[in-house]
Amino acid sequence: MSKLAAAALFTLAALAAGPTSAQDTFPSKPIRIIVTFAAGGGPDIMARIVGQKLSANIGQAVVIDNKVGATGIIGADIAAHSPPDGYTLLLGTPAPLSVAGGSGRKLNYDPLKDFTWVTQGVLLTPIMVVAPNAPYKTVADLIAVAKTKPGAMTYASAGIGNSQHLAGELFKQMAGIDTLHVPYQSGVQGMAAIASGQTDYFFSDPSALPQVRSGRLRALAVTTLKRSAQLPDTPTVAESGVPGYEYSNWYGFLVPAKTPKPIIQRLFKDLTAVLQAPDVKEKLVLAGMEPAPSASPEEMDGFLARDQEKWARVVKTAKITFD
Repeated sequence: MSKLAAAALFTLAALAAGPTSAQDTFPSKPIRIIVTFAAGGGPDIMARIVGQKLSANIGQAVVIDNKVGATGIIGADIAAHSPPDGYTLLLGTPAPLSVAGGSGRKLNYDPLKDFTWVTQGVLLTPIMVVAPNAPYKTVADLIAVAKTKPGAMTYASAGIGNSQHLAGELFKQMAGIDTLHVPYQSGVQGMAAIASGQTDYFFSDPSALPQVRSGRLRALAVTTLKRSAQLPDTPTVAESGVPGYEYSNWYGFLVPAKTPKPIIQRLFKDLTAVLQAPDVKEKLVLAGMEPAPSASPEEMDGFLARDQEKWARVVKTAKITFD
């Protein structure tokens, strides 16, 4: 074989092996996890617990990048248009994905087409909280007061179109009350508004647990159909006067569409190992989150579409506008 032919064969072999080699050596640099809400909230807490363990396991830095604004849409937009190489993940939540996608608002990304699932991360039990000195001790008390003062009571959320906002609208619809929505820029601000008496009630993620345990907030109910192991004496909204009410929450990991499948599988393997680690599970459970990794990335196919449909019905019924 001539030297020219040998060189050509070597070049072709190198080109053919290039992508496989890159995937085999993944990850070879720091990984970024985009969190679309502020530091201190539930998504941030979860990302930092997982990111610390992931970094230790893979031998690479894991950077938590808080991209805050527009109820998660800014961060999701950045993640959707990041290189599909596995080095940028989105800590996905309902607000910028299923809620925004089902809201009819104009987005620069398509939640269903511009992301690929790696794995579900955790399931959460949201908590309906009020100030510790609030005059109502139960959900039924709150509803009774609201019915005597239509339009006077207020509830907080982490922004217009956030799942907390829609949880409040669903509560209003099912309880037959008229209360005013007060949006904040983050869940942390929403909790502060409740504690200080600026607003009347709030459907918080489990980041409110420390304040509930310390007495700085009062938990009236949890919003899932089952009681929380973290608050076993706290009833559900459904058993407190609003039969059938359910608001559950989730966080998960997604990557930009067109990320190579071998890289997705490697991320799935690494993230699943982290979520199943006893020390990580202990921290997440203490924070009110139930680790719930998927059996495979493909298991999440169709999940966002179903979640979008659910929230789209609430948006339509409440006639929520996002302009």
